[in-house]
Amino acid sequence: MKSIIFSFLLLSTTLSLFPLTGFSSTFTSDNPIVLPTTTEDNGLPVLPEVLDINGEPLLIGQEYHILSAVWGAGGGGVYLTKIGNTKCPNAVVQHGRDTQQGMPVKFLTRLPTHPPFDVIRETNEVEIMFSIRSTPRCDNGTYWMVDNPDMTARGTRFVVTSAIKIVPNIWFNIEKLSKTLPFYKLRHCPSRSICPTCPCSDVGLTILKGYRRLALTNQPFMVVFKKVQKSTDA
Repeated sequence: MKSIIFSFLLLSTTLSLFPLTGFSSTFTSDNPIVLPTTTEDNGLPVLPEVLDINGEPLLIGQEYHILSAVWGAGGGGVYLTKIGNTKCPNAVVQHGRDTQQGMPVKFLTRLPTHPPFDVIRETNEVEIMFSIRSTPRCDNGTYWMVDNPDMTARGTRFVVTSAIKIVPNIWFNIEKLSKTLPFYKLRHCPSRSICPTCPCSDVGLTILKGYRRLALTNQPFMVVFKKVQKSTDA
């Protein structure tokens, strides 16, 4: 029943939001939605849990698809591919069709502060990785990171994958974009303890060579998270 209710709300709200996605500044970094908090018995604030499309909290180590919250022209899920002259695939891109769910990812968090400790919370520092097997020919890792400025693309900083965890390029967080529905954006937000002067930036989409590449932009990519259902077949 919970899944049916969320599916109905996602559809109705997406249809109302779609005409505004190209022009509205509601979801820009300058107009963030204020995050609600709860409080533990010791008075410390507890950040809200990040929810999947069924209203369940995101769990550390569980597989999910990252999908566009806008159906139809909003495209599908994210996946890993090879662009240009690289030996192995390392570009994080989005499918153009909403029927394509992309590759599963896993989330890891560096500092789980409140029980249950296997839950991802809004604005937690998280690492993201594709949950796919590497090959002997291409064992270049699947951890997401923000690359250095690409001067062939006007200095754009793309989201790529790597086997080496380069701090603070690997840290992201998840922020909610709707007060009632599980619509979120990804942000690259280096830890203040490591890089106090590093700014936070939204992860959006940039069209390059026919691909919808994830990159740091002024317009965030509005997403939902769908849990990967494991087969029960023997």
